[in-house]
Amino acid sequence: MYKVLRNFCIGILVVLLILMYGGSALTRMAFSKPVDIYEDILDDAGRLKRGFAIETELPLLLECFGTETSTQTNGYDNSTLIGDSTYYYIMPVPVGEETYYVALETSPKNDNYDMLKKLSHSTMDRLYMVESEEIEAEPVHITGGLTTLDDELYKYMKQWFKETEWFEDEADIEKYVLPLSFSEENYVSLKIIFFVQLAIAAALLIAIIILSLKEKKAAASDAS
Repeated sequence: MYKVLRNFCIGILVVLLILMYGGSALTRMAFSKPVDIYEDILDDAGRLKRGFAIETELPLLLECFGTETSTQTNGYDNSTLIGDSTYYYIMPVPVGEETYYVALETSPKNDNYDMLKKLSHSTMDRLYMVESEEIEAEPVHITGGLTTLDDELYKYMKQWFKETEWFEDEADIEKYVLPLSFSEENYVSLKIIFFVQLAIAAALLIAIIILSLKEKKAAASDAS
């Protein structure tokens, strides 16, 4: 019995550790000091990587290059149910005198979704010198960090730069367009999740030790 319970706890602990490792970028985000990328201009593009925390007033946002919609199957009639959509925009990131580009993901569930959408329209109007009656969008406050961008979405983002002839040399796309996506996150919530996971992992480890000792004690009693 002790062996079964111990193995059960080990299994849960392994799954929990895998989840914690998978969320390691979010953990780094939560415990890193966020950088205001438009005030404290980066001098090294190498800092732009998974887990890099950002908090800034975003003044520019290029247009949406891709949409991802979740679906699920209805168990009663096997019909497909359309879920929430996530929209991917292009966010410029200044590094020294150069500009790199990452994706920015948002959805209608986000509080600043409408403001980001308006900022994107305003930015593109200015770039293409389109006259608009709309009031120029204000910078949008964003808090979160960088995660890895899905390969398919990264392909779409690079295709956008190619089709718009953004760069004179297409080779620059590989240099300046990064396979990263900005995701809005609440640092406090991320810290709470991390400490809860840590507490559960510690409790499981203690339970495994206790069960192992009891198993050995039971085996010794049976032997005698």
